[in-house]
Amino acid sequence: MHHGHEEEHAGGASAAGASGPGGDHGPHVAELERCATACRECAAADTREGMLDCAAMCEACAELCTAVAGILRRGVALPSETVSALLAACASMCRACAAECRRHDADHCRECAEACERCAEHCEAAAA
Repeated sequence: MHHGHEEEHAGGASAAGASGPGGDHGPHVAELERCATACRECAAADTREGMLDCAAMCEACAELCTAVAGILRRGVALPSETVSALLAACASMCRACAAECRRHDADHCRECAEACERCAEHCEAAAA
């Protein structure tokens, strides 16, 4: 509901307005948090449906994306290679989660896979 252009605008504004260390991570944080939300929703549905392997993968992906988003949101002056390594780890986890979700036909799995693939592409581009 509040996902669309509002978040992108806020992320863009924070990136433009922040001059301190970490101020340019707004788009990464937004993408990671979007992915984590999709993963949590999928994991909850998976659990209700008895798809425990998929649920575990989605929960792990949500945890990693949330953790990295939290680190980047702090604005600590991290070396660029550290930021790249964190984003690369998220990309790898998102690819694995997407592959697991693609094995299932449920709508929540399809939506989660799409969110993970978008996040992976964003993180790979940012880590390059």
